[in-house]
Amino acid sequence: MLSRPTTDQVLEGILRDLRDRVLPHVDDEPAKVAAQMMEQLLRGAAVRAAHEIAWMHEETAEIVAASTRFEADPAVGAALAELRGADASSLHLADVVARYSLAGDVLGCAMEAAYAAGDQEGIDALRAVLQARSDREMQIIGQLDLVGRG
Repeated sequence: MLSRPTTDQVLEGILRDLRDRVLPHVDDEPAKVAAQMMEQLLRGAAVRAAHEIAWMHEETAEIVAASTRFEADPAVGAALAELRGADASSLHLADVVARYSLAGDVLGCAMEAAYAAGDQEGIDALRAVLQARSDREMQIIGQLDLVGRG
């Protein structure tokens, strides 16, 4: 028994109980499919709970690094100024998400500026940030098999 379990450990415990104690006793096929889908969602939520604050901090830093070359663009400069003005010291999820949202605004403005300038190197750097974000998200939601669906 864990005396101070983390959220991911709590979710993993629920997942084990669902898989080992509930699913073997479910005979109704639609209920079994629903439980298997819940199992997959819990698995993804556990991964996300363990890492999402760190991921948002890392992605924000990557966005800033790839976007500063376009800081002279008024929209990018304004978006970067707003992001830099946001409190980065709080680790509360809502605060980190708010700052991450501002980073998304920076990324959007930088992409527009990169395409407008025809800066292929900048476009490639920003696309790499987007690809890394997408790859990480697919680690979580991409694992969702549509159990019993076809």
